[in-house]
Amino acid sequence: MTTLNQTWDYTCAFCDKVGLFFKNALRKYQFGRQMEANRRVAQDLIGLGFHHQKEYQQILTKMNDQTINEYHGKY
Repeated sequence: MTTLNQTWDYTCAFCDKVGLFFKNALRKYQFGRQMEANRRVAQDLIGLGFHHQKEYQQILTKMNDQTINEYHGKY
């Protein structure tokens, strides 16, 4: 019975590590997609009347800071 328990514990540990890997990969993918969306929204705002590069950088920085705070607070 101990061999079965040891095998089960090893299998569960392996599954936990694989699950954690995919969970972290998904988080990084979502974070990257959100950063890309922030960039696109900032470009669209420039097209709506914000004409200076400085304003674009300020918009993008503020959006990215909010995203970073949200992701670090969530995870």
